[in-house]
Amino acid sequence: MKKTVKLYLIVILLFAVLFAAANLLSSFLIGRREDSAYVLMNRVVNEVQTKLSEGGDTTPEGMDSLIRLCYEDRKKELTSEFGRGSLPEKVYYLPAEAGNSSVSLLNRSGSQEKLWALHSGDEIIGFLVFGYSSTYYTDLRILLNCVLAAAFLISVGVCIYVSHVVIAPFERLTAYPEKLSKNEISDKLPESGNRLFGRFVWGINMLSDRLTNDRKRINELSRDHMTMMTTIAHGIKTPVANIKLYSDAIATGLYQPDGIPNESDAEIAAKISKNADEVSNMVTELIKKASNELVDFEPQITSFYLEEIMVFLREEYDRRLELLHIPHSFELTGNAIINSDKSGLCRILSQLMENAIKYGNGEGIFVKIGKEEAGFYFSVRNKGSVPGANEIPYLFNSFWRGSNAEGIEGSGIGLFESREIARRLYGDLYANSDPENGEMEFDLYLPEQIQE
Repeated sequence: MKKTVKLYLIVILLFAVLFAAANLLSSFLIGRREDSAYVLMNRVVNEVQTKLSEGGDTTPEGMDSLIRLCYEDRKKELTSEFGRGSLPEKVYYLPAEAGNSSVSLLNRSGSQEKLWALHSGDEIIGFLVFGYSSTYYTDLRILLNCVLAAAFLISVGVCIYVSHVVIAPFERLTAYPEKLSKNEISDKLPESGNRLFGRFVWGINMLSDRLTNDRKRINELSRDHMTMMTTIAHGIKTPVANIKLYSDAIATGLYQPDGIPNESDAEIAAKISKNADEVSNMVTELIKKASNELVDFEPQITSFYLEEIMVFLREEYDRRLELLHIPHSFELTGNAIINSDKSGLCRILSQLMENAIKYGNGEGIFVKIGKEEAGFYFSVRNKGSVPGANEIPYLFNSFWRGSNAEGIEGSGIGLFESREIARRLYGDLYANSDPENGEMEFDLYLPEQIQE
């Protein structure tokens, strides 16, 4: 939107400058034309005056003959030298009473008729009148401004077209690759009849499919990795526990005939027990590290309004849920400021919304966001097939899927990842099921104050 406003402002400022420059240029050109016209009139008057000095006829008929000789017959020559705009439409003689030397010539700039005195000796005998069109310069300026106004309207129309057909769709598209890279959204870009972005949308959706398949493959490999690690860990822990048991028995003298521990044996047994503890701790740390590596997330804490999260959900899911004919509501209680990771929060809610769509029966999805005394809450509730109460404790385990997931594609990593992100944001994610009413609800709580 800001880019569009800037575009409009640039166009308006550009044409304001063009209007000013065009009018200044037209004034300059009109001034030059008037100067040229004065030179032309001066030449014609001098030629007529010369003819009169040589004994020319001063009667009206004689003056008409002189005007024809000095001007009418030379129009072609004068036009090529001064230009058509400098030539008057008509030139005629206006006689004056002999001896009247006090006539005022009103040759003001902009007047349509220019009067030039003709003398016989020291007396004014008449005037040459040059009549110019009263609308030539006005029409020229109006035409110029009309052309600029038309160009301005065309440019504004082009800007509106570009903003609606190019800028607005592109701004909607620019956020998608970033969200896709952060795993905040899994839905594809809708196909569009816009030829400008058709191939781009097609390419982005291909990339989305590739990332989804790669993510699925990575999850499968991670599950196999975790299974292998768990198997190895359990395989190691059992003999290590036995080794520690035997070392403790030696250290206590259990295997001595008199039950009194041998000092050297007890010392060696203590070392064996210590090494066994280190191996056990290493196995535990290895499993923990492998679990943490499943979630690629490093919190970036910033301040933002809860409304921004609500806008994200509406933009991403309003249209999609309408197309799926799923009743839904997004409710915000108080637009408070929260200090958290916006991307991580959107990632959690996207996962909960995807689960609500995937496992719901289409009867409704309801989201509530707000602030409580202790912190912030984000609730996603949907109707559909829900797991039993005995399965709730296992929902957030990695690669575990409930009984309601049969026949539905998934890896069992989404809720594990969501809870891990929530905990890295110093909060937690909870699940509640109501099998009788067929409702499932997930509640995310984040503290008001970030722990240091």
